[in-house]
Amino acid sequence: MTLQIVQIVFAIGIVAAFASLQFGLVHPQDPRYLVTNLVSSIGLAVTAILTVQLGFVITNVLWVLVSAAGLLAVVRSRRPS
Repeated sequence: MTLQIVQIVFAIGIVAAFASLQFGLVHPQDPRYLVTNLVSSIGLAVTAILTVQLGFVITNVLWVLVSAAGLLAVVRSRRPS
């Protein structure tokens, strides 16, 4: 499997998550949406690092941080106090 195929798979993951949100299939705090965004952005960030694409690295590392923060906020809000 080439690196480009891996990038395509992860890109489809991000677009599928976004489309699910836009079509009302999930809400912004849905763990499925957040995990799909996180995993896909990590995959794209790794492939960007491996291919030395600085703009792509910056975009996807920031996407990872935002996705992780969103998922962490949801997990923390669901814990009993």
